[in-house]
Amino acid sequence: MTKIILAVFDGLQPAQINSSDAPNLFQVSQNGSFFENHHPVFPSVTRVNAASMVTGVNPGKHWLAGNSFVARDYDNSNVIPALNVQLSEIRNAGLDVLGVPTLQEIISEKGMEYVAIGVGTSGNAYVHNPLADVYGGATIHPEFTIPSSLHKELEGLFGGWPEEQLPNTPRYKKAVDIFIEYVLGKINPEVALIWSSEPDKSQHAFGVGSDAAKAALREADLEFGKIMEYINASPQHQNSDLMILSDHGYSTISEVIDIETLLESSNLAGSDDWLLAQNGGCALFYLKNQKDVHLVSELVEWLSSQVWCGTLCASERLGEVKGTVSLSSIMNEGKRSPDIIMSFNWDSSDNVNGYPGHVFSTGGAKNLGQHGSMSLHEMNNTLICAGPTFLENEKILSPSGNIDILPTILTILGQGIPDYVEGRILEESFRETNSEVISVTQKYDASLTTNQVTYFQEITVSFVGDSKYIDEGNSWLEK
Repeated sequence: MTKIILAVFDGLQPAQINSSDAPNLFQVSQNGSFFENHHPVFPSVTRVNAASMVTGVNPGKHWLAGNSFVARDYDNSNVIPALNVQLSEIRNAGLDVLGVPTLQEIISEKGMEYVAIGVGTSGNAYVHNPLADVYGGATIHPEFTIPSSLHKELEGLFGGWPEEQLPNTPRYKKAVDIFIEYVLGKINPEVALIWSSEPDKSQHAFGVGSDAAKAALREADLEFGKIMEYINASPQHQNSDLMILSDHGYSTISEVIDIETLLESSNLAGSDDWLLAQNGGCALFYLKNQKDVHLVSELVEWLSSQVWCGTLCASERLGEVKGTVSLSSIMNEGKRSPDIIMSFNWDSSDNVNGYPGHVFSTGGAKNLGQHGSMSLHEMNNTLICAGPTFLENEKILSPSGNIDILPTILTILGQGIPDYVEGRILEESFRETNSEVISVTQKYDASLTTNQVTYFQEITVSFVGDSKYIDEGNSWLEK
């Protein structure tokens, strides 16, 4: 049976894979199948997409709405960050962290294991295998492991973790050592994943395409090269399939918008009646009292008149909300979904380093990197597949997404795919198939006129069968 190794590079855009900045990744891209039309889920933030990778579903179904969010069934009065401590507390309260089983829960039925190691946020690592202490496999992070006993064992074998730095190379270097010697060398699971926090951390700190971000990517690529050397020299891993991917694309911040302060200083009667979860390129709004539905139209009218407002999507719980597109249209309707999601307005202008895409943002600083919105440049990310299962030197143009990772892995492992999975098998990249992929696109639009200004929005979604991928979404104002 073919085993699968996944290497994730946080925030890596396809255009950044070149022979000078990432020679090892570039080499794999030339030898394998390169998915040029690959998509994250929206919101285009890390923890939401990590959850989609291991569940095969969109946020509405896996329940993790953002890097910061409100879980009303756990705490209906506070915005919480999706980090190890908070997610563990949800579990300890007897609630499900995610709405559907993860990869490990599925493959455990056949005695298989999934082991993930990552040096990004603790929440990212947590969602990969939140129930490893019950179903097997493991999650490894500098701050914790699941199961918890593994942390002490690894410390005894490899010593302590370096402090988090910019770039985060020392931690990734340690992770690569553990991945090669312990995860692949000792456990040798059916599925193994390693997650680099670069180039994301350096793009947030120094900007997309900056010298510092390029240097961080080169250092991460060098460490990845060690993994490739090991795989090629290891008899038990030479025939493994390799999947290289990122969680989202990237934009450059055009201006930081303090929505909370602006909302407080507005003349809206219900300005204090909302919880706001800020997620970089988007913002999630939750009514403090879900019965106050009459406040929704007021908020939408105010948001839609702002030049920084992009798409506006509303939960079907609210009924028809003029000027909005439904959350179900963007696969975000679910048990823990917000009432309103606003993606910031964006454009395709180049930054100082020649990378296209500017966006308004809830945080960061002008000219630095950001993501989270429905920008075309954030809704296109990286996927390269290589190995005995996949075609060589192939450019795949059909729409694909992070929701397709799980069903593709399950197929390679010879496992069935649960009915609830929203992703598809990427069989157009398989050597042994002659699959023709037919895709269609659909546009969702809405408009709203207030104070002699009309707000228009349009969201483009690609379909392959029942699987849906958001291509982009934006808005404009006309007087």
